[in-house]
Amino acid sequence: MEEYSPKRRPPFWKRRFYVHELQKTLAIWLGLALVSYSLLVFAVAFLIPFILPAIEGLPSVSVVEQAATALQVFALATTIWPALLFIVPVTACCSIFVTHRLMGPLGRIEGAAKELIRGNLDLRIRLRKGDDLQALAGFMNEAVDNLVQAIRVIKESETSVREILSGLVDEVQKRPSGNGEMLNRLNKALKDSQRIEQVLQKFQFSTPSR
Repeated sequence: MEEYSPKRRPPFWKRRFYVHELQKTLAIWLGLALVSYSLLVFAVAFLIPFILPAIEGLPSVSVVEQAATALQVFALATTIWPALLFIVPVTACCSIFVTHRLMGPLGRIEGAAKELIRGNLDLRIRLRKGDDLQALAGFMNEAVDNLVQAIRVIKESETSVREILSGLVDEVQKRPSGNGEMLNRLNKALKDSQRIEQVLQKFQFSTPSR
């Protein structure tokens, strides 16, 4: 039975971290969320303690104190840009790494689904140990197992019915008088059985060993 699975996890520096188109969208949204959260925390922790006293106590403080507070706020604001230069690339790397954890298994499941669409029912999904979406891969494998079982039963029943119909057609053809309507119905049933066989031929799977 074929397994849709990578052979072995490559070293960290040799891995492809961009593995799926959806990963770009998720990475952008996750990156924006992380940057926004970082800026919010930065503002709450550093800016507000300086800004609120300056606003609330503005009428009662001296010009010297106001100037000192303004200089502190300005000096603090100048540190935001270096912080952003650090936060943005770190956030981008974290976003790609986090989405890779999800998109890697999802990409393998998508590849397996394409094989199933082609009718390859011998395929089973095997994710690496520690990969996410293990449960989804298990559900898909179970669904394929059930489908194979159902198609196998249908094929066996269709073969048996077709053989019986062929035998009946041969018998009726030997005594055609008065059996024209029955012969037409048997031929129609035989053609329907053959169409079922043609549909089932799309699905390929190995026959279990006895």
